[in-house]
Amino acid sequence: MRMHSNMRRAGAAGFTLIELMIVIAIIATLVAVLALAIIPWLSKSEEQATRSLLSTTGAAVSQQKSGLDMAKFRKDVGTLSGQIDSDPKLASSQMMVFYAAPSAAVWQEAPLYKGRQHAPEIAPEQVQDNLRGDANGLQHFVDNWETPLWYRWDKATKSAVIQSAGPDREWETDDDLVYMGSSGSVKTREELKAGK
Repeated sequence: MRMHSNMRRAGAAGFTLIELMIVIAIIATLVAVLALAIIPWLSKSEEQATRSLLSTTGAAVSQQKSGLDMAKFRKDVGTLSGQIDSDPKLASSQMMVFYAAPSAAVWQEAPLYKGRQHAPEIAPEQVQDNLRGDANGLQHFVDNWETPLWYRWDKATKSAVIQSAGPDREWETDDDLVYMGSSGSVKTREELKAGK
């Protein structure tokens, strides 16, 4: 009899399976609510960082009044031209880094910069989180979703256009972020289509 009452008291001091399941359900609900609150905030943060990168690189690249040209780029990089990527979008991103934020190693190697002190438009350290590739070679810019930035010259407006594929990492979709050199602004493709 005494053993039976001791077991009853020990059982009353712990959790029953139902109570444990209720606690787990409450924790799971709290985690889900927290995730729903944080995910959009993180996405917004990545978008803001990419907008800032596009504005910074756009302003630096727009200093080249006639646009960046692949033939001139090959000549200006000299022996580093063997590192130019075959993908035109990635190559255009390498071109932007070369003219806007080249590393000291690239600056010393490239015929365009020979004999000049390292003084890029953008300090590579300022955009280091968005640079990929070896600092001794031709690096490229990536957005905050790890997609290379795409540079092109708009003949109609005679200005640079720099594009991020946006959160979906797919080109030419409504969430793409686009720097328009003609206005110096960054908009989504959806905003551009709507004429905003």
